[in-house]
Amino acid sequence: MTNPPGLDRVVVINDRSVRVGGASNLAILSANLLQDVGVAVTFFAGDVAGADRPVPDTINLAAQPLMQQPRLSALVSGLYNRQAHDGLGDVISRIDTPGTIYHLHGWSKILSPSVFRALWPVRARVVLHAHDYFLSCPNGGFANYRKNQVCPLTPMSMSCLTTNCDKRGYHEKVWRSVRHLMREHYYPIQEVAANIVIVHQRMHDYFLRGRVESANIEVIRNPVEPFLDRATDPWKKRDFFFVGRLEPEKGFEDAAIAARLAGAKLHVIGDGAGRTRLERDFPEVVIHGWKSKDEMRDILCDARALIVSSRVPEPFGLAALEAVTSGIPVILPDAALLGEELAAMGCGLTFQSGKVETLASGIRRLASDDMLLRLMSVNCLRRSAEMAHTPASWLEALLALYGRVLERANAVDTSLKSATTGEFSASPRLIDETG
Repeated sequence: MTNPPGLDRVVVINDRSVRVGGASNLAILSANLLQDVGVAVTFFAGDVAGADRPVPDTINLAAQPLMQQPRLSALVSGLYNRQAHDGLGDVISRIDTPGTIYHLHGWSKILSPSVFRALWPVRARVVLHAHDYFLSCPNGGFANYRKNQVCPLTPMSMSCLTTNCDKRGYHEKVWRSVRHLMREHYYPIQEVAANIVIVHQRMHDYFLRGRVESANIEVIRNPVEPFLDRATDPWKKRDFFFVGRLEPEKGFEDAAIAARLAGAKLHVIGDGAGRTRLERDFPEVVIHGWKSKDEMRDILCDARALIVSSRVPEPFGLAALEAVTSGIPVILPDAALLGEELAAMGCGLTFQSGKVETLASGIRRLASDDMLLRLMSVNCLRRSAEMAHTPASWLEALLALYGRVLERANAVDTSLKSATTGEFSASPRLIDETG
């Protein structure tokens, strides 16, 4: 694997420096993979340093996630974290070169829109990784959490602004909208073609609805490693599994209700604010908490199928593909971007998003039809390679992207230099977008 010419360093930027959630897992994985092929990596994170740093050159701000801060502190720092701006600005002033790439993964939990202000001077070499919809939608999910429906509105339109769609209340919707405006003020991606990575081609429609300039939006699917190191026989098993954070948008309660209606045994691997509710209202559910990969392997070898019950249009659905690549069929919402694709490949079923009864019907079908399960399991193993990257191919795609970003940045620099010396070879658009 050849590194792109001129690439000096990659600065990976993320809220967290520990493996909590998909974006953090991928940010850390990218840093590890880049370092392994000889690319210099700096990891800039908002959280407290953990025992295992992603790379030796890891910079932590030692701040707490917004959900763990006092209310007023979270209100202010979530809109503008001055420490994050100043810290990232210091990193840029110390190490920046024409061959430095800045790759931003997650910013909404700690770092805030202030990092976009710090990145604006080097925007030609910034990559924005859309693990969610926060670049386009103020609540990050294109979902009306009050109605448990996918949102059809144009982000930041009058209809959007006057709709109480937030899971915590309209006051938080207003706060998120202000945050969205601040991010767009510091980094106007509706006007400037930013380097944006989306993880599924169907995300493109959501970004267009948010009026994001689409010229440099590229699709790079996430890397997937199977839950299991060898295929099992899921059609011989009885238990259904839910893997993920126990937060309302993940639909953990929908999975529990549907499993109860279908008379199926549900196991949960994950944790979060909803654990207490799950323990209280659904004592029949087996809750394993967060587990390591090895521990998950020992538990999921007993899985008949995986339930994905998210109430938002999941951009990728890592757990679903980790199951499919293990030969475990999935049930997921029709609003999930992978839903139509997986169903067409015969790797699982879809249900009407937000409708528990249709999820229960899908569980009953898979619980009662061993031949269908066996066919789906075979399809999973045969066709899963079409749906995602391996870590090695993902790294190759990132390096190729960095090469294209540097080429575009160098072209803009050359055009600007020509313009300032009277050689008007640059297009007006290129000059306007960087001036």
